[in-house]
Amino acid sequence: MALCRSARFARMYHAERYSSLQPVTWILSDGNILNDYKAACIASALRTPYEVKRIYQSRLVPMLLRQKLTNLRSHLRPDFSGPLSHIDDAVSSDDLPQLAIAASNSCIPALLEIKQRTRGQSISVYLGLPNAKLSLIDALVLSRLDQMCLRYLGPARANLDNATSTLLPFSGTPTSLPLELPQTEGKPTIVVCIGSGIEPAGFKLRTSDIDVIAEGLEHAQSESLCILLSPAMSPHLRSKVLAQLVNRLRLSSRSDVQVVDYSLPNQPSPVNIIASASLVVASADDIASVSLAASLRRPVYIAGEERTTNILRNYYQVLDSSNLVRRFYPRESRYSYMVMPGISGDIDEYSALRDHEPWAKYDSQQDLDSIIAFIRQRIKVLNE
Repeated sequence: MALCRSARFARMYHAERYSSLQPVTWILSDGNILNDYKAACIASALRTPYEVKRIYQSRLVPMLLRQKLTNLRSHLRPDFSGPLSHIDDAVSSDDLPQLAIAASNSCIPALLEIKQRTRGQSISVYLGLPNAKLSLIDALVLSRLDQMCLRYLGPARANLDNATSTLLPFSGTPTSLPLELPQTEGKPTIVVCIGSGIEPAGFKLRTSDIDVIAEGLEHAQSESLCILLSPAMSPHLRSKVLAQLVNRLRLSSRSDVQVVDYSLPNQPSPVNIIASASLVVASADDIASVSLAASLRRPVYIAGEERTTNILRNYYQVLDSSNLVRRFYPRESRYSYMVMPGISGDIDEYSALRDHEPWAKYDSQQDLDSIIAFIRQRIKVLNE
């Protein structure tokens, strides 16, 4: 009897303590500009004030996640007092938010720690496929590629009550940006996006792929050329890209090559750069840039798509059939022998293989509306 009474008082204490969470949203950041941008777009659409919290990254995180732990210090301190272990700011357990949003696997330990400290009272939102048990997250925003990866593991994995999905990964494209192509006289402006080098769904960037991209860009006529390097790119791959791509283009009378390296601080937003482009060339591993460019309704050409395998190949076939992307096969490049005879109409100079249907106009606003409706519905269900 005494045990039941103590348990009841304990529940009342925790309910009273954690019912006064701060009416604010935390955006958990690992320094990736694009991820922070997507999370901020969700918070703004929910019409809640938000704060960006930089996470503290530890090498022990992957091992602890496999054991379904958030961090070692939290288990050595069962009273949940003191500052959070995975956030750089000295935040106590009395200042926790009602909602936390993350878009990177490195932020998952902080997301789970907030959930653990509040005894499940806070709402966790994750953009993408987390490297953790899916039921630990309150609301998952998946892409068609994420769903295909889950379905590969088993049909039941793709049917989740705590998940919604869109065709493209959510990019956070605002409706205030111009969605029509910029009017350029003469040669277009090309933006080249190079990813981290590896896409687990079925692609690994090789040095030979970099040579193919450089050769194709040498044949591409453009007014200016901007190359965006992913912050997740390894130093070895970055040096290869700078030597084999950037230097080669500059040596071939392309003095207008600009490089934006997002591993360095104080770089311009990729959203504004891609919005000002006439067309975008993305390596097959850079899914985030493909999604952003297609959401901004820019022509998107995939470099290395012919070498994609498994799930990623099927996903690009879906995007190709939806007229959102095309393979990067510039005219007069090494792929000229593949040009199909009897092409009618104008030939796409950057994918001169076959007839293409007109580019589709992706509706990113519809994605945002459906995501916000889903998150609000999950908040209502979890608070009942």
